[in-house]
Amino acid sequence: MSPRRSPLSPALLAGATIAVAALACGEVPTLPGGIAYISPVLLPAPAVAVGDTLRDSMGVVAPIRVFGIDNAGDTVGTIEPVFVVTTVPGKSVRITATGLVIGDSVRTAQIVGQVGSRLQTPPVSLDVVEQPDSITASSALSARFPTATATEVTSTLALGVSVTAPPIPPAARAGVKSIIVRYEVTRIFPAAATIPDTTLVLLDESGRFQLPTGRTSRDTTDASGTASRRIRAIPLGFDSVEITASATNLRGVPLKGSPIRFMATTK
Repeated sequence: MSPRRSPLSPALLAGATIAVAALACGEVPTLPGGIAYISPVLLPAPAVAVGDTLRDSMGVVAPIRVFGIDNAGDTVGTIEPVFVVTTVPGKSVRITATGLVIGDSVRTAQIVGQVGSRLQTPPVSLDVVEQPDSITASSALSARFPTATATEVTSTLALGVSVTAPPIPPAARAGVKSIIVRYEVTRIFPAAATIPDTTLVLLDESGRFQLPTGRTSRDTTDASGTASRRIRAIPLGFDSVEITASATNLRGVPLKGSPIRFMATTK
């Protein structure tokens, strides 16, 4: 029976080229099963809670994966990767034969995937963290857009949040990193206001917004448990805008305090 194949996204195929860097220069060889490349290790989430199993964004247990890719750019369904934890010394995570990852100790784990004896992925980082339970605002819940200047027609406001886990005595409550926070423009007042999409957008740390509308974004908490986005607008034609920031724990349960509702006004 021939290997099962399916189309692969260009982004994943681009990443796969890294995994053949160790091979000799020249024409890419085809290994048994039709495999020419392998993808990076794909994580269902950037973090796993200590004492729990890695889950996807919905809180469903999900394995880490590596895809085999043939010379036509199609996935090869017969691949059987082996995953190796390269973090030393001490415990970090355990990986089952089916690719499930269990968090053993709070730290950052490094994992590589191997296919046969000739293909190995670059290491990928997975954070083992305490299970978060709360999200709070770290910037003002209500603020006015700054007055635009003569050289800048738009103005911005910061929308910061903090994700924390319960205290473990004698330590105090602490921030939790690698938790995804989702931002969304939810309401504009008055409701009849007509605002072109690209004049009211959520910006990432590089000043970019997510197409097509720019009114949704997401950030991942840093080492202190903080996430942030900025709302940018031409502050004309509307009175105020509501932006929510929401997050769940690593089992998919909404955090206490989620969603946070920010209000940005023009008056």
